[in-house]
Order: sequence, then C-alpha cells, then structure tokens
Amino acid sequence: MTADANEQVSYADAIDEVERILDELESSVVDVDHLADRVRRASELLKICRDRLAVVEVDVAGLVDALDPDAAPGNGE
Repeated sequence: MTADANEQVSYADAIDEVERILDELESSVVDVDHLADRVRRASELLKICRDRLAVVEVDVAGLVDALDPDAAPGNGE
C-alpha cells in the first residue's frame, strides 16, 4: 500500500485491520510465507494510529488552552 493510500485509512479502519491481523496471527491462519507481510502491515497501521493520535493531542491541547483566558500569552502576568 502506498503512503497516499495509508493517509486515506481512517483511524477506526486502521484499528479494525490491526485487530483482524492479530486474530490471524493468534489463530495461526497466516501462511508462514505471508507472516512478515502481515506483521509489516500491522506496523504501518500502528504508525498511522500513533501519528493521528499525536496530531489530535496537539489540537485538543490548543483548544483547551484557548478556553483558559488566564493561559493566553501576553496577558501581563
């Protein structure tokens, strides 16, 4: 999957796919010839999730800071 395609994957879809991969790995359904590919894909998906969470964390922190008038820069305190 390309980087552009990875960007199209929603957080929820990425988590769902990781869970399916884990189920495959736990049930030994994965052919040994495809094992590395499945683990690689899970790793890519987890990176997408971590990156998205980091962006959301910054966004939420900014929104919370904007709600606190005492935290505004240059308020003279």
